[in-house]
Amino acid sequence: MRQGKLKNLQFRISLAFAVILALVAVIIAITVLSTLKLSHPTTVLGPGFYPLVLSILMFLSCLYIIYSLRYGDSDSVVIKSTLDVAAIKKPLALFFLAIACVAAMPLLGFLGSMFLFSYVQMTYLEREKKLLLWRIIYSASIAGGVFLLFKALQIYLPVPFWL
Repeated sequence: MRQGKLKNLQFRISLAFAVILALVAVIIAITVLSTLKLSHPTTVLGPGFYPLVLSILMFLSCLYIIYSLRYGDSDSVVIKSTLDVAAIKKPLALFFLAIACVAAMPLLGFLGSMFLFSYVQMTYLEREKKLLLWRIIYSASIAGGVFLLFKALQIYLPVPFWL
């Protein structure tokens, strides 16, 4: 009986969390639409395009979770009562690494910050350790590729303040 109540509580918490996230996604989309332009006269895409795409994807993901909870296999999307600490360490480390790289952008610019993000991620957070030369090549390729993609879209990324 206690197990059934716990499962019902976990189901309700998961459903409430998915609904709240869906509402947050709608609020983000409305805010983006009202404050940022989706197109710009001199560039292909405006500053509001990518956040709008992310909020739409977040909303659709929440709808999928709600649908799975109500009609599908709810065991795969129900929030568990206990958290696996080992499974949470890597996402938290990536989150704090991303925050550190965004904070370092005024000093290092996008290229330097993205290079360091990729290098640190490959060095400390990957299961398979690559050789130093390959980590440097991969990090430079990722940073350069993203930079060139944004340059092709005529979206300018941060440069170091000292340049």
